Amino acid sequence: MDLENVSCPICLRKFDNLQALNKHLDVEHGFNDNEDSLGSNEGSMANGKATKVSSNVDKVQKLKRSHWEKFQKGKSHCQACGRALNNEIGAINCKKCGKLHCRRHLPNMIKLDLSARYEPEHGKWYNCCHDCFVNKPGYNDYGKAIDLTQEFFKLRNMKKEDKNLRLLQLENRFVRLVNGLITLYNKYNGSIIYNLKMNNEMSKLERTVTPWRDDRSVLYCNICSEPFGLLLRKHHCRLCGMIVCDNAYRNCSNQIDIGYLVSAASDLPFDYDIEKNSLSEIPVSVRLCSHCISMIFVGRKFSKDVEMPLSGIFAKYESMQNISKVIDSLLPIFEDSLNNLKLETVKDSKRVPDPKNLNELARLRHKLLGSFNLYNTLTRQLICIEPRNHVERQLQNSIKTASAAYINEKILPLKSLPAILNPEGPKTQKDEPEVKKLSQLMIENLTIKEVKELRQELMVLKEQSYLIESTIQDYKKQRRLEEIVTLNKNLEELHSRIHTVQSKLGDNGFS
Repeated sequence: MDLENVSCPICLRKFDNLQALNKHLDVEHGFNDNEDSLGSNEGSMANGKATKVSSNVDKVQKLKRSHWEKFQKGKSHCQACGRALNNEIGAINCKKCGKLHCRRHLPNMIKLDLSARYEPEHGKWYNCCHDCFVNKPGYNDYGKAIDLTQEFFKLRNMKKEDKNLRLLQLENRFVRLVNGLITLYNKYNGSIIYNLKMNNEMSKLERTVTPWRDDRSVLYCNICSEPFGLLLRKHHCRLCGMIVCDNAYRNCSNQIDIGYLVSAASDLPFDYDIEKNSLSEIPVSVRLCSHCISMIFVGRKFSKDVEMPLSGIFAKYESMQNISKVIDSLLPIFEDSLNNLKLETVKDSKRVPDPKNLNELARLRHKLLGSFNLYNTLTRQLICIEPRNHVERQLQNSIKTASAAYINEKILPLKSLPAILNPEGPKTQKDEPEVKKLSQLMIENLTIKEVKELRQELMVLKEQSYLIESTIQDYKKQRRLEEIVTLNKNLEELHSRIHTVQSKLGDNGFS
């Protein structure tokens, strides 16, 4: 009995019966390994239809199989999991690469042409392995890329030009307004009718600098969008003419004295000098919105802050950063050279290391220890600086902790030349000068130079130990328990290294 509405498990195509599905699997997907399966048995059917079908199938071009790996019983293994292939596990060729896989590791589908090449448009669906599926063209691509850099530059320049024009317009209005107000003040100062005349003339001048928006048509603040009412008054910005509120919390507008405004924008071409004309004493103020204040004064304030000298803590920290860059650049070179010498010595234990390489290692090590010492000195100087405010105090504590962790991480791998480099074997008169030269670089002999370097390292380690201990005490007061655990581990490593250096120094250590 034929099944109805069966579908292909590979391409999901529907068929009327099971026979049509089997033919589809054999022809389209290559499941019929026996090319002679459509032979005389089907051709000898009584009605002759089978012979016609067989001849049509022979004309259909099949997928290329010459690259398929042949199955060998007991020898073939799955290319993905390595299991031996048999009838239970299955042995299926990837239709693209041809390698044998078990059923579990051949789950993907890919479109191929008859030559087993990837053809996403006109190809047909076939099973393939994971490698062929992920390595097909376009699998890891991000799609078509369009370079819009030039369009972005045009838009940015247009906005920048608009911003510059707007800034220039506000600056010209600001200069006219300030010059006019100072002129009116000098004109009516000391007059009996100062208040009457001054207020009237100021109102006229402000309206000539920029047109004011009609307040009758405005119901909401131009910045915070709050509705005006009995408790929220309307005010005009003297530079842009927009209507804003005077709420102190939202800070949409402020009444600012002329003296402060002129000192904040002293680079503008005013007719009056703030020092010669004593502008700070003029009792005249101007209402400006927050947008105009930001536009005119924020950039100038930032430039002045950048030009100001750094505080003591920031200056020391910048110096520490420069020293840390030197350490980070030299330390990998030292470790690579030392590892290369170790490998050479391990391969040939009788081989004497090149004195030039040893001298270069000693030079790098000496330079690194000097950099660590300078870094530690800068840290101590930074800690001794008295912070000006609470923020600087927090910053100082953070830098102290980071400095201790940095030195603890970097200085421990910085070891002296290993004892494995010490040449072994009988010493001849010919080798004595070379051995003597090499022995000056070995820890076991402890020359004066080595004692100095070990003392220097011991001093840095003890200083870092003291810094971490003081930091732990501070963190205990602040109940920062998680960070105390990390610092205790760093402190144990430092103590271990201190003990090692002190044992090497012996009587040559600090008293």
